[in-house]
Amino acid sequence: MNIALICPDGWSILLFCKGIIRTLKTIPEANVYVLCESGRYHDAISSLGVTCISVPVNRWHNPFADLRYCWRLWQTLRRCKCEVLLNFSTKPNIYGTIAGKFAGVKCTFLHVVGFGAGMMPRTDLLGKMVRWVFVRLYRLACRWSQKVWFTNQNDRNAFIEFGFIAEQATILSRNYLDTDEYTIESVSARRKADAKAICGLVNGEQMVLMVARMIWQKGIREFTEAAELLRESHPEIRFVLVAPLEMGSPDAVPADYVHEKERTANFRWIGFQEDVKSLYAIADLAVLPTYYKEGGYPRALLEPMSMGKPIVTTTSEDCRKTVEEGRNGFLVPIRDSRALAEAIGRVMSDHNLRSALGQYSRIKAVRDFDEKAIVPSALRQLGLPVPENT
Repeated sequence: MNIALICPDGWSILLFCKGIIRTLKTIPEANVYVLCESGRYHDAISSLGVTCISVPVNRWHNPFADLRYCWRLWQTLRRCKCEVLLNFSTKPNIYGTIAGKFAGVKCTFLHVVGFGAGMMPRTDLLGKMVRWVFVRLYRLACRWSQKVWFTNQNDRNAFIEFGFIAEQATILSRNYLDTDEYTIESVSARRKADAKAICGLVNGEQMVLMVARMIWQKGIREFTEAAELLRESHPEIRFVLVAPLEMGSPDAVPADYVHEKERTANFRWIGFQEDVKSLYAIADLAVLPTYYKEGGYPRALLEPMSMGKPIVTTTSEDCRKTVEEGRNGFLVPIRDSRALAEAIGRVMSDHNLRSALGQYSRIKAVRDFDEKAIVPSALRQLGLPVPENT
């Protein structure tokens, strides 16, 4: 059985899909192909025991680039004679399904991990046109697939309400990660020291960490404003933002904004970082003050939970289920910098509370979000012949 997993890029494969790949490889006589823009991650992906084929993709909305992407996927799927197709995230879900249909793929499954920018409500004419096209393409992709896998109940409900797919053709799981990989013990003392240098931490300083995309809806403004509010009362706290610049997004935070905040607050922006585990390892608290339409149980919360860190996030429907109030963290209203600052101050002022919250974060991550239980079960529900002992 030739199985293709389509994902936008190599980094996403290594971050989100290793558990899926490991599970697919347990299927008897399965040959797994990974189609993504692999870049410098090609060898790392190939080391997972799959055939990695690089297929360039344009992240933003460009009809000509998207048609070229679809054409390349069709050529690759046809050449590999794939029988089963699992698409991961918005563009693969749409264009991978279309390509697979014309390449003769027998079974196609979608994995929805968020709506994608094209599906977000917009008020400008171009945004409305893009959304109109994406809605119709996504509806077509769902109708050409056998089942759709969701990690967010709200996304599932929306797809059903939009008439994309019937409820019986959906499955629902939590989001997931490898809790054996995300542990404090997996980070060496050297990596911790390097992380402290990157963050500019000196002896005695504490760190509040936020990992996100550089868009306003992730709560960048609220994070920087919380830093300003706590600067005088908690001078020992350093706020560190890990976020790559967003090029082309209408909601992008300009670099000038965060550079200005670096001059006026106890705040540091360190851009994109591959080794986020070492940053979580040295952090005292992880926060995500988002009001973005998250895919469900954001990784920026699950990863620090697995590493035994307390979390603070918003009452957003897509985040609040990661928190058991007062047991592993706290929830704050969206777009409320003062409430965020108060929650951060409460956690950072009490070592015993911080330790207890972190310990329960680890327990909750292992119990509720470990991919070794979630992924095999989900793939069996899709109809794939994953052995019961996986």
